[in-house]
Amino acid sequence: MSPTTTTTSTTTAIATTTTNDATVSAPLTDTVNSRGNNLPTESILPKWQKPPVTKEDVEWANILTVDLSLYDTNKDQLIDTVREALQRDGFFYVVGHEVPQADLDRQFDIGLHAFDGVTPEEKKQYEAPIAEKGTFMGYKLSQYWEINHGVRDRIEHYNFYLNSFDPITRHPQPLRPFVEEAREFLNTLRQHVLRRVLSLIDAVLELPDGYLWSLHETEDGRRGDDLFRYMMYDPLTKEEAAITKGVMLNGHTDFNSISTLISQPVTALQVLMPDGKWRYVRHRDGAMVINIGDQLSFMSGGLLKGTMHRVVTPPDDQIHFRRLGVFHFAHFAPDIPLDLLPSRRVHEEGRRLFEDKVPMSQEWEQARIKSYGVGDFIKGEEYDIETINGVKVRHYH
Repeated sequence: MSPTTTTTSTTTAIATTTTNDATVSAPLTDTVNSRGNNLPTESILPKWQKPPVTKEDVEWANILTVDLSLYDTNKDQLIDTVREALQRDGFFYVVGHEVPQADLDRQFDIGLHAFDGVTPEEKKQYEAPIAEKGTFMGYKLSQYWEINHGVRDRIEHYNFYLNSFDPITRHPQPLRPFVEEAREFLNTLRQHVLRRVLSLIDAVLELPDGYLWSLHETEDGRRGDDLFRYMMYDPLTKEEAAITKGVMLNGHTDFNSISTLISQPVTALQVLMPDGKWRYVRHRDGAMVINIGDQLSFMSGGLLKGTMHRVVTPPDDQIHFRRLGVFHFAHFAPDIPLDLLPSRRVHEEGRRLFEDKVPMSQEWEQARIKSYGVGDFIKGEEYDIETINGVKVRHYH
């Protein structure tokens, strides 16, 4: 099945946008999408100016690659790769996913607009009720979280939820012309990346093919409320970076089942590797970076590694760049218990994490959202610890 894609042809208009780093003039793209429909006038956007890759000598993580173009012809090879990656460090690249580069670039254009095309006043109006409801719907504003020693984050993100794109009025006016594009792109990721990756993991865990997908989209029509996010990291000041030792987002595992990051050039994402060292994730044009979150790790009895990762100040030749990200966080249907999966291998080789009350997927998600960066922690030099549903959660500095 061909993915639903959106491509654009270019008009001759020019726009000027101002970022924290520079004033950039860029051609504007608009006209007709891949289905032949005219896009609204408001869909004219400044282009995201892709930063150059770093030339610094840094320690790169050795992350395996899954080529989905081999899915129909050499699936066993892909299963072996996924098995090794998810039992070793929980990260792998996906290529051959059939999503055109133009569609990936378009999402970065929209993502930039979510931050530079919306006023601070309107962002505040659409601020997410993070502490109140345990949801990221809307804007997470800068300086909401503490990184360390009183330094607050410089991270903004705008969040859509799969089951809550409508009504259009729940989004700020400047983003409304692009909501349908975001929805279509998320559905493309679900069908052409998530569903295939879950099928490979089914085989790793000796589950029937399609089982994990059925927990994300059930036979009776219930869907996990996947989160689709645009995220912007503004640079820390020199003083802030000195206090946090360059950390911009503390080391953590994701709260959900599987996460997908569209690879981008600013080198700042680090993975905690099996040897205990933090290493950078290398950018690859057109690739996606996949990692396992808490929920799937719990249900696998720990056979699948929930990936500890963080974001740090980029190398010197990229230190002045803002880091723009596009993410998909897949979720199980809300009432799925985070108990062991019905797999012989999981029950024989894994371990049950919750001995008493087993939380539901949505319950765990909401608890972690509410407490992240603002909860009660046992402070440590290397990491802080908080306890959620009886589970000790580490937040690395």
